[in-house]
Amino acid sequence: MTEFNKKRPYRKFIYSPITLFLLFIVLIIILKAAWGVYQKERISAEYLAREQNVLEELADRQAALAQSVDYLKTDKGIEAEIRSKFRVVKEGEMVAVIVDNEDVKNSTASTTTQIAPSSFWQKMRVWFSGIMRPSQG
Repeated sequence: MTEFNKKRPYRKFIYSPITLFLLFIVLIIILKAAWGVYQKERISAEYLAREQNVLEELADRQAALAQSVDYLKTDKGIEAEIRSKFRVVKEGEMVAVIVDNEDVKNSTASTTTQIAPSSFWQKMRVWFSGIMRPSQG
């Protein structure tokens, strides 16, 4: 019974309201730290997923570029790239260039307004055509 009585003061201290309050505060601090670690883990998982997607996209791009490089290592690939970039043809071939109507109208309008009459008779015709037109008013 003496041993039981010796343990009693420790029980009084452990079960006292102050000790329980302090243990509750420690528990709250530990739970808050665990919650912070959990949130950081979720954010890290999101970053990891995003970076893995970027890595997959870069791997796809690398494969496409490697395929393009392999194509350009062939004579056919070099010829096709030169033809597309510089509009060149081999000797004996012909190229037809198709221009949209809108581009033709814009280029014609800009060239006709910028070209001044070069000869004396052209200047006279422009001058007389301005005089002969009836004035609008």
